[in-house]
This record gives sequence, structure tokens and C-alpha cells, in this order.
Amino acid sequence: MPFDKLSKAEEDRRIALRAAVAIEADLRKPGRTPFKILIRDLSRTGCRADTLTKTYENDRVWITLPGFAPIEGTIRWANSRGFGCEWASPIHASVFDHIRARFPDMFR
Repeated sequence: MPFDKLSKAEEDRRIALRAAVAIEADLRKPGRTPFKILIRDLSRTGCRADTLTKTYENDRVWITLPGFAPIEGTIRWANSRGFGCEWASPIHASVFDHIRARFPDMFR
């Protein structure tokens, strides 16, 4: 099911406000070389990203957005096109607002 077509029950389960963004970022796994991802939606508690590189549920990762320190997280789901990541600690509200204003998805 496309992300923007959530059922009412799925919307109610969301922990935090989600913002449509388009952010080319780096993902790094422990002991591995970083690779590029495209973050498509962002919340204070996690993100959804597109990638052609295989990711696995429960992988511990660090995601670096341009101009920001790496954010630690855990992959919560993955498929052939991307993954969902939960941050180890929520992003501060003002930082979240800054990121979504700086990287809006102009194609949604």
C-alpha cells in the first residue's frame, strides 16, 4: 500500500507527525562503507527511505543528513525498494521543523 494511502487505523497507530521530504542522505552500518539513500518521509521518531542496497530488519544504522550529525536508528522493516527506520532517540522538535522546511518534497 502506498504510504500516502494509509487507512484510518494505520494513521491512528502513528506515533509522530510525518513530513514528506526529499533528502539524499548517507546510511552507514557498523564496520561498513556508507551508501546513499533517499529519505521520503521523516518524523521525530524515524524515517522511510528508498535504496537499492539491501537492508535488513533490526540492523543498527547511522543516517547522516546534509549538514547534520549522524542519527542512530534501527531498521524496523525492509523490502526491495527501501526501509523504515526508528531513531534511537527522537529528533528535537525544532530540529525536525528545520529539516522539513529545508528539504521539502516538491513532487508530492
